[in-house]
Amino acid sequence: MNKKILIYSDKIKSGKTTNLFKWISKQNSVSGILQPVVEDKRYIYSIVDKTLIQLEISEKQSQAFPENELIKIGKYHFLKNGFDKAKEILKRDFQKKYSWIVIDEIGPLELSGSGLEPAISEIFNKIESFDGKLIFVIRDKLLNDVINKYNLDEKYELWCPSFD
Repeated sequence: MNKKILIYSDKIKSGKTTNLFKWISKQNSVSGILQPVVEDKRYIYSIVDKTLIQLEISEKQSQAFPENELIKIGKYHFLKNGFDKAKEILKRDFQKKYSWIVIDEIGPLELSGSGLEPAISEIFNKIESFDGKLIFVIRDKLLNDVINKYNLDEKYELWCPSFD
């Protein structure tokens, strides 16, 4: 593994986040975020802080929030402040000297400039100053779109967690 950018890609609901939780438990110096689903809702999990931040809410719950506090995509309703906290975590972790930063996941929102953006672009732009490895989780159907958006040709390698 010579490249700084590692991409973990597989199908939706294939266990990517679960596999990363297992892998992280056997590593040192890992930071970043995971997006586990808890009781059918997506959360942000800070690896360093070991905290859950609510990200997804139901359509009924969303009615209690002003439109400018929500991000809607398809049938999903996300809290903007959940993404804001996740971006703060990523920026903070990138400044420190962790060996690994995990970003779960780059998806349709990020491709449209929302969600974890602009934090992801900022990290890509400063990658040369980072001594560790970045692990990006991407759905298999979006892999080529993400590679194109972030100009990753020749800059990444595909990766899968090993439990040895």
